[in-house]
Amino acid sequence: MKTLITNSYILDMVGDEPNIRKADILIENNKIARIDKEIIEEVDEKINAKNMLVMPGLINTHTHLAMSIFRGYKDDRKLMDWLENAIFPVEDKLKPEDIYWNSYLSCLEMIKSGTTTCNDMYFGMNKAIEAIEVTGLRAIVAWSITDDSIRDKIEKTREYAKRYNDDENSRITVFTSPHAPYSCNPDTIKLCVDLAKELKTGLHIHLAETLNEVKIVKDRYGKSATEYLADLDVFDVPVVLAHGIYISEKDIKILKDHNIRGGISHNPISNCKLSSGICDVVNLRKNEINVGLGTDGIGSTTTLDMFEEMKTAAYLQKVNTMEPTAIKAYDILKMSTIEGAKVLGLENQIGTIEEGKKADLIFIKTDKLHLCPENDICANIVYSANGSDVDTVMIDGKIIMQNRKMRNINEREVMKQVKKIAKRLCK
Repeated sequence: MKTLITNSYILDMVGDEPNIRKADILIENNKIARIDKEIIEEVDEKINAKNMLVMPGLINTHTHLAMSIFRGYKDDRKLMDWLENAIFPVEDKLKPEDIYWNSYLSCLEMIKSGTTTCNDMYFGMNKAIEAIEVTGLRAIVAWSITDDSIRDKIEKTREYAKRYNDDENSRITVFTSPHAPYSCNPDTIKLCVDLAKELKTGLHIHLAETLNEVKIVKDRYGKSATEYLADLDVFDVPVVLAHGIYISEKDIKILKDHNIRGGISHNPISNCKLSSGICDVVNLRKNEINVGLGTDGIGSTTTLDMFEEMKTAAYLQKVNTMEPTAIKAYDILKMSTIEGAKVLGLENQIGTIEEGKKADLIFIKTDKLHLCPENDICANIVYSANGSDVDTVMIDGKIIMQNRKMRNINEREVMKQVKKIAKRLCK
């Protein structure tokens, strides 16, 4: 299968400065075969990208797909009150088919707003995987493991990792995932680390999201959550650390000394909505720790639109440092693409537009009032654009959405099913 993209302006996300150029892109099967001016080639499909900017697909480094029914459900609460008194009672009633439809809705929302890869942790992930496969998304998935839910999830992780991780053409990678330092004792975390080593895969865990979590871990173990994980060899494997708000200079030194593979997933809107705090992204990046962007689950972020996360991330860092130059639009775009890929260990496959990489591309329609004039395209994308500006999405060399329409997917049916679930469970 060959696809030719013509008349495109490409933001390739290669290098430390923006590189925007006009060129054609030739896709062969699932990879970028050639980038050049006016490519002449017999192809199966042509896409005219006139008035569009082509850039790498956005990478959501932390989410919970099946939480889509919690959009707007019992909002405006503190995290633990919200979880224990609103979310957990409903989650206990979720059926496998509920997980499927809820995940399906989240996948569609992400694709339609320009996300081509996500990193998901939850339970019932076999049904989430079904939704991911149907929609065409690229994903890292993990069964979220706590002290009271170990054996079955360990075996499911092993089973699905052997099914997907060794297939170079698979869009799905399976990680291990102890839920958080406060919900997993040392034995549970060690089991997950050992499993990651056995499967030669990565590990996904929440870290230092709230002051309450910091206190629980300190009272229980006499150390910070980062020290706790280091003592359990978590940083011996590739690791995605979700949130990372309360990370001290001592903690940063631990991460640097371990030369961690992976990095931090910054979830700005969720952190704001739950009043959790502000991750010091500027300091982490200054210390050469990879930072990607994530949305968290819909319940705490309300939207899976990564353009909204980009805006919020930029504004928070400027306020947090009281310095408008602390982080630039292009830095934020890197966090959403190539740096997010590094956090997930996928930087050799995705995150930039380069020959030989997987063809995960988004086409942003630029001839719109709120994107005019184009004095600085990167600034326009971060500060002015939104998910509805994404016209076309290609994942793994296949067009998933074109002219804002999903191919071969009935969006109305998906919404109908999720509404039924919400009516049953979220009265």
